[in-house]
Amino acid sequence: MLIFRRLAPLLPLIGVVLAVLVTAGIMAVPRPVACDADPREFSAERAMSHIETLADEPHSLLDREAHARARDDVIAMFTELGYQPEIHAHPMKLQQFPGVEKLDGVNAESIVVRIPGTSDRTLMMMAHYDSAFSSESTATLEPGTSHGAADDGYGVATIVETLRALRAEGRQLANSLLVVITDAEEAGMVGATNEFEYHSADYNNVELVINIEARGMNGPALMFETSRDNAALLDLFLRYAPDPVTTSMLPSVYRMMPNGTDLSIPLSHGFTGLNIAAIGEGDHYHHATDSPEFVDLGSLQHYGNQVLAVSRAWLFDANAPQLEADSDADFFPVWRGVVVRYPTQVGIGIGVAAVALAVAAIVLRTRSEHWRRVLGTVWGLVWRSTVIGAAAWLVQQGVSALGWGPPAGGLGPNPLLDWEFWGIAIAGIGWLAWFLVQRWRAGLKDETTAAVLSLLAIGAVVFMIVMPGGAYTVTLTLAVTALTVLLPMPWRLPAAALSALAVGVLFSMPIMLVHMSMSMNQLAVPVLFSIIPVGALTLLVLQSIPERASAR
Repeated sequence: MLIFRRLAPLLPLIGVVLAVLVTAGIMAVPRPVACDADPREFSAERAMSHIETLADEPHSLLDREAHARARDDVIAMFTELGYQPEIHAHPMKLQQFPGVEKLDGVNAESIVVRIPGTSDRTLMMMAHYDSAFSSESTATLEPGTSHGAADDGYGVATIVETLRALRAEGRQLANSLLVVITDAEEAGMVGATNEFEYHSADYNNVELVINIEARGMNGPALMFETSRDNAALLDLFLRYAPDPVTTSMLPSVYRMMPNGTDLSIPLSHGFTGLNIAAIGEGDHYHHATDSPEFVDLGSLQHYGNQVLAVSRAWLFDANAPQLEADSDADFFPVWRGVVVRYPTQVGIGIGVAAVALAVAAIVLRTRSEHWRRVLGTVWGLVWRSTVIGAAAWLVQQGVSALGWGPPAGGLGPNPLLDWEFWGIAIAGIGWLAWFLVQRWRAGLKDETTAAVLSLLAIGAVVFMIVMPGGAYTVTLTLAVTALTVLLPMPWRLPAAALSALAVGVLFSMPIMLVHMSMSMNQLAVPVLFSIIPVGALTLLVLQSIPERASAR
């Protein structure tokens, strides 16, 4: 019995370890399918041949001869499948910055393929074939060194191989397919802008846009952006996409950022769409190593599995669902291939209930009248978190000054320094956890509980207002933590372990994704996000200590 009492606090920690393993399974990419597989399947090895052709050399707009060869390569890919691509050539409207005069008189030449179905209802696939300009500075316009193997060879190859697999079905499409391989995406989505300016009538029947991009070379192909009111779109995507890796935090965050892709243009015109991209190994992005030898076939297979399955389901369905909705959905993975989703209104209700549970736990369980001590614990957590964020900012500035990382505002190369993030994050997590343990040991058990639940409740309200798609991480963490506190001790031990597992699953993948997407230039953001669950997890460990072993 004594051994059990001593080991009880380890149960929540075991829950966290299991959560990390679950997340690793969610983030794993599939095995690439070989060239000799069933022709109706997507094969990463077959798609790879298109990347090797397109990305055999850098081909930005300023490399005019190489750019023309890349255009002709893409045209040949569709011609070999039996289609007759159109070229939409229109002048480029570019922002004014040094070097832009080099593109005077140059047209953006987008490639369009139409595949009619028995109905005019249309699915549109988008990618771009131009590679990046110089990645050393945003102030000049020079030919780049990127071969565009991932950005956007992944997109072009995925679409070409998807069309080949659809054609291998040997049957007429029920709905129509429109493929647009844009030019000059790297110059500010010029090709996509021209399409909707000069050819708007071509898109009257488009009901769904799938854009395919890349921000790195490996890892899962994330579904990271959607149009607003995405509930019906999510139903379609999650029903058919195999092993989807996505969370509503991604589109919620992306809507707040200045970044854009070709999908930004149809979304600005009110179309329904989704965006898919891999972001692992972002140090290759817009750099010379975005080349065929660094392609990850597992990532490419994950792109194709999702795009082919979703497009096949919609294109061959004469009664394909309408994708209009009047609300967003909250969604997040809990297991490989298993994504929980519910309307945002339900998420708001969960948030309100979680705050109510926290208030109940504070009132019924803490019985503390020492609110100055509660505020002292809150202040201790707040100022320590501020110091951790400031330290992350200072470290990043130092790393950039020493030349170990990208300059502030640069386009790349973008070395993702894992030691930089994990070093500060782990140190910050340890510092905050030790502070809470010390408060607990000092006899401030109720005050510590009240402080953690109060901060989580405030965080839940802030997230629901500012970033509703990501609020589930905090609201559900608050709910399970408050429920654990409310339970009597015999039930609190297993509840603490299950709650820690839940908190770990809720936060593990978002922490990794925020790190991969923001550590390169905004290290403080992923570091601060990574310490949000510390209070809850520490409290769950402390709550799992049997009463007799935690004398006040």
